[in-house]
Amino acid sequence: MPIDAFDRKILATLQDDARMPVAQVAERTALSATPVSRRIRKLEEDGVILGYQPVLDPRRLGLELSAYVLINLEAHRDGNIERFESAILDNDYVIACHAVTGDMDYLVHVVARDVEHLSQITLKSLLRIPGVRDVKSIIVLETVKPPRRLPLG
Repeated sequence: MPIDAFDRKILATLQDDARMPVAQVAERTALSATPVSRRIRKLEEDGVILGYQPVLDPRRLGLELSAYVLINLEAHRDGNIERFESAILDNDYVIACHAVTGDMDYLVHVVARDVEHLSQITLKSLLRIPGVRDVKSIIVLETVKPPRRLPLG
């Protein structure tokens, strides 16, 4: 589906505030409310807009620590991969997981209350997934730019 300049403006506005009323989005995009509403519905139907969710502050929820965990599997057999991915999907403290190229197989983003909690998640959960060989953790000291906006060029 081709995305035109109006769609880009709508998407940029919704990335700023997805709860913004259609009339306000229309104001910012120089369109009237009806075409904006129609375009938003089309962007949703076409899967450009996948959904809407609040952006939560992990620190205010007691999750003071953020870490990236690099994980290697023993072997790349279907069973190992399926068990690993299933365990990751069931772990609430894993907020993102990516299969990656390079020395490691997965990059896992974990949130935790503190270093001790991260240790528990790593030692008692991630390392105990059948088929996991190596785990390396990188603790985030400061987030310079949070991952919230996609470039709309």
